[in-house]
Amino acid sequence: MEARILVVDDEEGIRDFLFKALPRMGRFYVELAGSAEEALKKIEQGNFDLVLTDLKMPNTDGLKLVDEITKSKPEVLTVLMTGYGTIDSVLEAMKRGASDYLTKPFNLEEMAVRIQKVLEQRQRFVKLRDFAIQLERANQELRKIDEMKSEFISVASHELRTPLAAIKNAVHLILNRKTGEINDTQAKFLSMAERNINRLTHILNDLLDLSRIESGKIQMKIEELDLKGPIEFILSSLKPQAEGKSIQLNMEVPQELPSVYADRGQIEQILMNLIGNAVKFTPEGGRVSVWARPWNGEGSMVAISVQDSGIGIPKDQLEKVFEKFYQVEDSLNRSVSGTGLGLAITKGLVEAHQGKIWAESEVGRGSTFTFTLPISEGERREPQFRILLDREFRRAQENSSPLTLFLIEVLEQGAELKDALLEQVEEKVRECLRREGDILLMREKERVLAAICGTGLQGAQVIRQRIEEEFQKHFLKGWDRPAVVKVGTATYPQEASSQRELFMKAKEKLGG
Repeated sequence: MEARILVVDDEEGIRDFLFKALPRMGRFYVELAGSAEEALKKIEQGNFDLVLTDLKMPNTDGLKLVDEITKSKPEVLTVLMTGYGTIDSVLEAMKRGASDYLTKPFNLEEMAVRIQKVLEQRQRFVKLRDFAIQLERANQELRKIDEMKSEFISVASHELRTPLAAIKNAVHLILNRKTGEINDTQAKFLSMAERNINRLTHILNDLLDLSRIESGKIQMKIEELDLKGPIEFILSSLKPQAEGKSIQLNMEVPQELPSVYADRGQIEQILMNLIGNAVKFTPEGGRVSVWARPWNGEGSMVAISVQDSGIGIPKDQLEKVFEKFYQVEDSLNRSVSGTGLGLAITKGLVEAHQGKIWAESEVGRGSTFTFTLPISEGERREPQFRILLDREFRRAQENSSPLTLFLIEVLEQGAELKDALLEQVEEKVRECLRREGDILLMREKERVLAAICGTGLQGAQVIRQRIEEEFQKHFLKGWDRPAVVKVGTATYPQEASSQRELFMKAKEKLGG
C-alpha cells in the first residue's frame, strides 16, 4: 500500500526534486503545495500519511503549519525541512508535534531511512488509535449493559415488593389466628415462612437502594446536620442487640464539632450499616466505639469512625469489602446471614455526599471503618445544589461526556407574587427538559431554578429555546401577560473546563 506524502515548500526546485526522488525511495504517492495555506486545503480534502514541510516560508511558516496539523489532523505526522534553522527552532517544532527534521541539502539515503521510521511510527499510532476506538466502543456497550442491568434490578425489585407484601400480610393474619385456629406444627412452619419473607424483603430493598445509587436517581434532602443526633439515635436502636451479646457501645462526639451537609435519613442508614456490622461481627463481651472529628484531608470535612474489637479483616480483602455481594472469607459471616450489599450501599451513599470511605483492620484485633462528610460553611450556594452539581460534573469528566448547567429566572413585579407562581414555573421548565436523567431544583436563596443536563451546546440551545417559547406562548395562572424569562447557560467542556467556571459563566449569562 502506498504512503501518501505532501511536500510543502515555497521553492519550486525543492518541490520538483522531491516529487521525483521520493517515489524512487519506496512506495510513495507524492503531492505538492507551495504554501502553508495551500497545504491546509489539501490536507482537509485529502488523506495524507506524512507532511514534509519547509521551516521558513512566507506568510505562514512551518511551525504554525505543524500547529494546525496537530490540532486538526493529529493522525498526520510532520517532518520539518530546514537549511538554516537553528537547533532551537527544530526543538520547538518537535515540542509542537513534529516527528523529525531533515537538513538541506538532502542526503537521500538518510532521508529514506528517517521517512520510513516516521511512517512506521504512524502505523503504530493508527493501530493504537483503532484499538482505543474499539476499547471505547466496548466500554460504551458495557455501560449500556450495566444500565440495563440496573434498570432490570430496579423494575424487578419494585414489582416483586407488592406481591411479597400481600403474602406477608396473609401469613401474618394466619399466624395471629385471624382466619381461624392453627396447630403448633402449622404455626412453626408459618413462622419460618414469615422469617424468610422478611429476609427476601430486605434483599429486595437492598437491591432497589443499590440500583438507585448506581443510576444516580437517589433522592437526597440535603441540610445542615449536627451528627450527634443521628449517632445517638442509631446507637440507641442497636442497644438491645448489643446488650444481648454483652457488647459495650461507646460514643465520642465533641461539642464543638462543626455541622455537615447531609441527608439525615441516608446518614442514619450509613451508620446503621456500619455500627450494625460492628455489633454483628464482634464476639460476646466485645466493644464498639463511634467517634467523630474534623478531618485534615482534602477540603473541609468531618470524619466519622466506627471501631470494633471483632474478628478483623485480612489486609488483602480490605478494598474488596465494598464490592457488591462480597463477603470476607474465613470469618463469622459463615454463621451470620447477609446479602453482601450493605457496604456497597454504604459506599454509594457516602460518595453521593462527596465523601470517602475506607477500612483499616488487623485480624483478631478488630476493624475501623471511617467515612467523611463535607462541613457546612454557611455558603450562599445551597448544599443540595452543590452536591448534585459536584456529582454530575465528576460523572461527565469520567465519561468524557458533555454537561450543561441552566440557571432560569422569571422576572416579575413583587416578590410575594413569585412565591405563588414558583410551582407553575418549575412544572413548565420540567416539561421542557423531557430527558429522564435531567435534574431540576430550586436554589431557594436566589429564587432561581437550576437544571443540570447531559447535553452539549446544540442540545442546550434547543432546550433554552423550548423554555423561552413555553413562557411566551402559555401564560402563568394569575397573570394576564407572558412571563419574562432569563436563562443563563454554560456547557462543559466547550465553554467551561472546571465546575467553578461552569457555574460562574452560567451566572454571568443570567445576569447579562
